[in-house]
Amino acid sequence: MADIHHQETLDRIDYLTVAVYRSCFLLAAIAIVLMSLNHLAFGMPLLVLSALIAASCVHIYDKTIRWFIQASGLLATCLLVAQLLPTIALGAAIAVWCGLSIKEYYCFRIRLIKITPLMLVFYWLCVALPIWQPLLYLSAGLSALLLFSIGVAKFRQPFHFDIGDKSKFQI
Repeated sequence: MADIHHQETLDRIDYLTVAVYRSCFLLAAIAIVLMSLNHLAFGMPLLVLSALIAASCVHIYDKTIRWFIQASGLLATCLLVAQLLPTIALGAAIAVWCGLSIKEYYCFRIRLIKITPLMLVFYWLCVALPIWQPLLYLSAGLSALLLFSIGVAKFRQPFHFDIGDKSKFQI
């Protein structure tokens, strides 16, 4: 996980997982936009699957945090596939994106990431408790913009930033 002062030798799997992880931020942003435009049949699975894939490709030293993020992605996917509790499935996917956003802030101090988890939770609340439609659009737009910004910022970084020191990973 993010040690910009350590340049590890990367193999093909490292490059692949980092590229996929970074791409998932962009896919999640697209999914939120699609969902806000009432394309739930495509947007919701895209958001859940991008969360699961990003959680599977994340490089985090601490296995407890890594497990929590991956378990949230798996829960979201299982609920989506079983067509049970779609709001909870969405919440579990949002939990993945909140965790990954916090990880990115902790590692790289990319501006505006601090508010991303709050905006994502607010978006989930707007979906779960349909209060006022303009709030849903506002929270969806800001959430998508923030996730897209993180994705773009991540692609500007060298790939070794995401890997860090491989010897520090807990198995």
